[in-house]
Amino acid sequence: MDWREIYRKRRMDADQALSRLRSGSSILIGSGCAEPRHLVGALAHRAPSLLDVQVIQAISVAASEYTSEAFADSFTAMRFFVAAAARRAISEGAADYVPLHMSDLPGLISSGRLAVDAVLVQVSPPDEHGWCSLGVSVDVIGEAMDMARLVVAQVNPEMPRTHGDTYVPVSRLDCIVEHTQPLTTFSQTSPDEVALKAARQVARLIPDGATIHAGLGRMAQAVLGELTGRKNLGIHSDALTDAYLPLIESGAVTGSEKGLNPHKIVASFCLGGHKLFSFVHNNPQVILRPTRVVNNPAVIAANHRMFSVHEALEVDLTGQVCTADREGQVYSGMGGVMDFLRGASASPGGQGIVVLPSLRPDGTSRVVFQITPGAGVAVTRAGVRSVATEYGAVYLHGLSLRERAVALIDIAHPNHRDSLLTAARGGGLISQRQVLAPLFTGIYPEKYERRAKLKGGGEVAIRPVKPTDERMVQEFFYSMTDREVYYRFLHATKAFPRKDMQKMVNIDYHHELSLVALSGDFGAERMVGVARYVLGNDGEPEVDFAVASEMQGQGLGRALMGAVLEVARDRGYKVANAYVMPENLASLNILKTMGYAVSGLVSQGVIEMKLHLDQPVSEPQVNLKYDERYSAGQKKDEPLSRI
Repeated sequence: MDWREIYRKRRMDADQALSRLRSGSSILIGSGCAEPRHLVGALAHRAPSLLDVQVIQAISVAASEYTSEAFADSFTAMRFFVAAAARRAISEGAADYVPLHMSDLPGLISSGRLAVDAVLVQVSPPDEHGWCSLGVSVDVIGEAMDMARLVVAQVNPEMPRTHGDTYVPVSRLDCIVEHTQPLTTFSQTSPDEVALKAARQVARLIPDGATIHAGLGRMAQAVLGELTGRKNLGIHSDALTDAYLPLIESGAVTGSEKGLNPHKIVASFCLGGHKLFSFVHNNPQVILRPTRVVNNPAVIAANHRMFSVHEALEVDLTGQVCTADREGQVYSGMGGVMDFLRGASASPGGQGIVVLPSLRPDGTSRVVFQITPGAGVAVTRAGVRSVATEYGAVYLHGLSLRERAVALIDIAHPNHRDSLLTAARGGGLISQRQVLAPLFTGIYPEKYERRAKLKGGGEVAIRPVKPTDERMVQEFFYSMTDREVYYRFLHATKAFPRKDMQKMVNIDYHHELSLVALSGDFGAERMVGVARYVLGNDGEPEVDFAVASEMQGQGLGRALMGAVLEVARDRGYKVANAYVMPENLASLNILKTMGYAVSGLVSQGVIEMKLHLDQPVSEPQVNLKYDERYSAGQKKDEPLSRI
């Protein structure tokens, strides 16, 4: 039979179509912006003739009349993700929430464990071949249609035609209800300054060529706006939202380096407004795939450098993350959090990141000693990789509980760090001897971060030291040769105990400031150099630096010293002091050619150099004198001639 004849015979009004529903049945409704609102409205009108009908939606973004108390005997709503419109119904018991990884939902339907008797779906009008498009949402509609005895379709000319696994032949539609209406739209409030600061912390971790996914939280979505300067990004996301559009329009998204579906934007459904709907309409760049594909961690991991960002409500000092519950009430749900975190973590060069503001609206800390009673843990200690707030980002994977606590306290709000440290000590999470930076003065100075290009063409990150660098700094010093240690510390030493390392990394960033040079990606960095200043008794900074053996001769020492001197100048110091052995020619050469006039004294086997930061010079200018008490029998011009 010709598809046009099938279409004509199955066309009817909504009441006729829904009269085929039975009491006690289960109905799945299309998700998100694809919700067939005309059919949903007609469903409420059918309530007097129906009892104990279960209404299933993967995600609902529109308020539903049938969840009101007046329809309690007729309908029970079931949700697998709770958007704002459904929170009240869930909290009042008018709807059920099922905690489930979204990647498990297709199998739940296909196995029959979650019964689906009927499907209410919204589609585009058929093309000349008799195929309609599911438009802006594919998710689990395919599995539901395969299991259902009845498929009712609202045919809406406003529904975009999208590419991918979206096409349905007219012959699969049991009832066709023609009704034109605008699609449901979805929007979020604009991020505030705290959200933007946290988003920038995350964006700094995402490299060119990454494939990205952002969860539906406001902060996670804000990260997308901070990536417009990147190159060759790809998109693999369960939800394609309005926030992706400026990123795409900026030219940052090409998909050329994706490991899967290169040059294509992959999603399962669209949540946004008319501009997004227009963008996806007949756009071959965008392909919509079912949830069983998009949310499959193995598929996610097949994308190179997959970065997935999710917003959290709180995180405890061991790394447990709450994303779904607030004050004992369901706030969002599991959704695809673990699907994407697992997939991103398994992706070559990829990473899953959890982001949250450091404070709740009432001023209490979201970084807590223990998860609030009644709140559910969506991401376990073993499942989290990185956590970010507006105060920085930390990589937790592979860290001990003690190290995690120190790392998370470091990105908590400064007003709560002391109390968190006290709680962690009292709870036995960290040692009583653990050192942390002084309260209020130990705020990480992000503005001194930079990248330095080396002579060999490589590049390193230079940033202020963090408490989480303790073991890395210790390993760096142990890797130095005896000679390098002697030059660095002006005496021989064989041990670098933890207590000394804690003092070196837990600093106030004012009286003492250390800069470390790091090679490698975030979470896999290796320390290859360090420079620091410490204020002496005269109030002048004393500077020193050290570079890993394999990095010497590449300009790293000069880059580190230039960075630490720039900090000193920025803070108003006119002189920086350095103490160098005469035989340490490499360091002497760097110090005298930093672009400042140098004076000093040769005394007791050490050259005490003063770099005059208020006297820039274009050529080296060195004026060293001898302490008359220094080696009276030695030639006085010897050390001077060697520099």
